[in-house]
Amino acid sequence: MSLQLKDKFQSSIVNTVFYPLFVKVAAFYSTDECIGCGLCEKLCPLKNIQIKDHRPVWGKECTHCMACIAKCPKKAIEYGKKSKGKNRYYID
Repeated sequence: MSLQLKDKFQSSIVNTVFYPLFVKVAAFYSTDECIGCGLCEKLCPLKNIQIKDHRPVWGKECTHCMACIAKCPKKAIEYGKKSKGKNRYYID
């Protein structure tokens, strides 16, 4: 199955509107449970996370894949109040 030009066009319209309005990188944070292992940095497909002072810091290129949240061994990454107390899922 390959993407058609119209699919790419429709997707670009959605992404142009959706990401600036609804995707807020500033909502990501690590709790005191964070051990600074760097797994989130390694998993980020856009290389958008850097470890500084043993804590993750998010850049501006997040696509909300949620790999950092889902795979954190200490469940120490949250997204505002939306992820608190929620199960973590990840499909390999």
